[in-house]
Amino acid sequence: MGEPIYDVASMWELVARRAEATPKRPMLVDQSGRKISFGRFAEQCEALAAALNELGISAGTVVSWQLPTRIPTVLLSMALARLGAVQNPILHIYREREVSFVLSQMSSEFFFVPGKFKGCDFAAMAERL
Repeated sequence: MGEPIYDVASMWELVARRAEATPKRPMLVDQSGRKISFGRFAEQCEALAAALNELGISAGTVVSWQLPTRIPTVLLSMALARLGAVQNPILHIYREREVSFVLSQMSSEFFFVPGKFKGCDFAAMAERL
């Protein structure tokens, strides 16, 4: 299983060190049984962080997201953590009024949504906002 890792300064450091120590161990398993190992998770986070950085996201960038709890959401969150972005997760039950207020209050520079999810067209809502 690997020894516990306590002396880390960030979540990203914890993921990176666990990936180095136990790269093949499962990190996440979803409701459909899909798995991702610590090593693969770290690799995908690095690749996503590079792509996000190309979009202009870096340390201190305010990024809001309204996404379901799934493996890709955890990947996004950790890639943002890798970059040092300021993350603002928004509950998926909120709609235009609440989301508009939150985005304004946070001065969000980027906003990630799932497209359509559980009968709501989040992409259309994001466009309207």
